[in-house]
Amino acid sequence: MKIKQEIKVITVILIVVFSIVYFIKNKRKPQNNLKIKNKNPQKILIGGDSQSAIKTSSGKSISYTYPNILIKNLPTKQIDVLAVGGKTSSWLLSNLPKKLSEKKYDRIYLYIGGNDTSNASIKLETTLSNIQKMVDLGNNNGADVFVVLGYKVEGLNGKFGNYNLMSLTQYLTRKEDWIPYIEKRKELQRLIPQTIKNAHFVPIYDLEQKTNDGIHPNSEGHKIVANKFIDSLKIS
Repeated sequence: MKIKQEIKVITVILIVVFSIVYFIKNKRKPQNNLKIKNKNPQKILIGGDSQSAIKTSSGKSISYTYPNILIKNLPTKQIDVLAVGGKTSSWLLSNLPKKLSEKKYDRIYLYIGGNDTSNASIKLETTLSNIQKMVDLGNNNGADVFVVLGYKVEGLNGKFGNYNLMSLTQYLTRKEDWIPYIEKRKELQRLIPQTIKNAHFVPIYDLEQKTNDGIHPNSEGHKIVANKFIDSLKIS
């Protein structure tokens, strides 16, 4: 009897341990079993801010950013861009419906939120809500929606997110004033895959310190971004 009781106790303990391990594993790595609707996307829309812009706000062309690289390297695909430097997720949400009414896209990439995190008045809850609304709009349009998590924020261990490289502004008069905004950006990256539903994700990627200002990739960095997008186009 004593042996049987010990076996029962050990069994219960093992069940509890495995349950805890399973819970922790799945909590840390949210599962995304969303299927691709359009396995060979031809009509692609990229929405974002200066990271994705191919023109300045005045209409001048920007030749080195990753969408132009994609347009050049993928001539059989129709790639449109809805991106302007300095814009937030609210701007993209306001302009996306009109763009979707003009064309039915197979795939939509949302690379937005950087300017939200640099604005103390914009809460992360607002950014996440805007992204989710745009994901829903894209899905309702029949597209596969990918949310781009962006580059790895290295901080003082590298160049991206290193406040020593970032410019001062009228509101940020010391380099260290950038710290809370850098942390906010990292937190947004963490929360997006845990919060956003019915979307695919382009994982955080390493741009190998290809930046001059700690925020934007240089021309070599944009080549890496373009390759990450091309990799995501192979997902089926």
